[in-house]
Amino acid sequence: MQGAEPNVSAVSNRELLSQILRLAGPMVIAGLVQTVYHIINALWVGRLGANAVAVVSICLPINLLMISLGGGLSLAGSILIAQSIGAKRHDDVNKVAAQTLTCLSGFSVALSVAGYFLAPQILVLMGVDVSIFEATLSYLRITFASALVLTLSSAAIAILRGMGESKAPLPIILSSVIINAVLDPILIFGWGPIAAIGVTGAAYATLITQLITAVLGLQLMLQARFGLRICLPDLLPDWPMIGQIFRLGVPASIEHSMQAVVLSIMTVLVTAFGTVAVAAYGIVFRLYSFAIIPAFSISMAVSILVGQSIGAGNISLAIRMTRIAALFNFAMMSVMSVVVFLSAEAIINLFVPGDIQLVTSGSFVLRVFMLSMPLIAILLSLRGAFRGAGDTFNTMVLTLAGIWLNQIPLAYLLSRPSFWGEYGLWYSQLAGAVLNVVIAVVYFNSHHWLKKCTVAGSAI
Repeated sequence: MQGAEPNVSAVSNRELLSQILRLAGPMVIAGLVQTVYHIINALWVGRLGANAVAVVSICLPINLLMISLGGGLSLAGSILIAQSIGAKRHDDVNKVAAQTLTCLSGFSVALSVAGYFLAPQILVLMGVDVSIFEATLSYLRITFASALVLTLSSAAIAILRGMGESKAPLPIILSSVIINAVLDPILIFGWGPIAAIGVTGAAYATLITQLITAVLGLQLMLQARFGLRICLPDLLPDWPMIGQIFRLGVPASIEHSMQAVVLSIMTVLVTAFGTVAVAAYGIVFRLYSFAIIPAFSISMAVSILVGQSIGAGNISLAIRMTRIAALFNFAMMSVMSVVVFLSAEAIINLFVPGDIQLVTSGSFVLRVFMLSMPLIAILLSLRGAFRGAGDTFNTMVLTLAGIWLNQIPLAYLLSRPSFWGEYGLWYSQLAGAVLNVVIAVVYFNSHHWLKKCTVAGSAI
């Protein structure tokens, strides 16, 4: 590390928190709004019955896996842009942005083609019931077809956020929700000359929405006010930079994909307990993913601000900022968890009105998941700091250890008939959160993550 660190003792904790919230605030709004169209899908699909809900629930982990794999490369571009800005290497910003788009385009096309043809085998491995197999296959193939537009949209947003422009994408994200809200009932139930196509209508509505969002996002990113210039030569593969993006992005993709892998394994385990359990888990996971957005947005803001601080050689500021963010995240999500815990039955009833069995099962699952929320909030903050420093590999290792040495084994063992059966699956969520937080706190205090700092093309 070169150069003396600036004196940051004069910067108050309140000022640092204000800086975090200014960047995270638009991300919270964007994340909440972006997730609304998934909630809208669930609300409309819920009117079709438990089988339709199960179709969407089974495809959800595959969709999350696809998002996570592409999201890691987007995150790598965002980190390198933030560190380059902090180090005042502005010429690298255009190059990193262009190479991020190149990487994601090639990756998403390959993923889309492979996923489309392997979809039947994937559903067989997941043990999907024959009564919903064909509907699930159609839904899943449409999901894979959307890979390119989905990843390009997320890349444009990630690039802007790496530049500190978190407010700019909000109008586009809001427009996408409105479009999806209009398309969902039309395609699912039909309207005028448009025939009803059932649960696959929700998939088509999402595909069309993502296509529009991708086009608008790329146009926004290239507006002159942001100073980003991408020309054809910059889009041609620059293998050293692509290698750096992959070195940061692949571990982040693997780490992010673990959520989808866990969801997939849990879905397989849940299927043994029937359609109601699958539907309950799918609804709760959507709600949980929605509720965790504020904490996740704080984590993304920490990644960017820590990256900028480290790029400027200000390690003390990066450490303080992370601690403040973790404490705020814990307090915020504790309050939310209490509110959701107390109103669990009413919330589940919104999705499946009148289905008493599903409401009872779903409300129990939701309450257990809420107990882990404050711990996950701390974990997200710390992981955000690790990524901002460029330490994506060890973050991935810590995540894998917490999942494969604790959460998955516990989910399997506790769900055996000799233990708690279906209830054991839900309790494993809380147990995994406890261990992951302990591991992350120990690693954060070791400061080993600070040794991995890199700026595009060089070490600090």
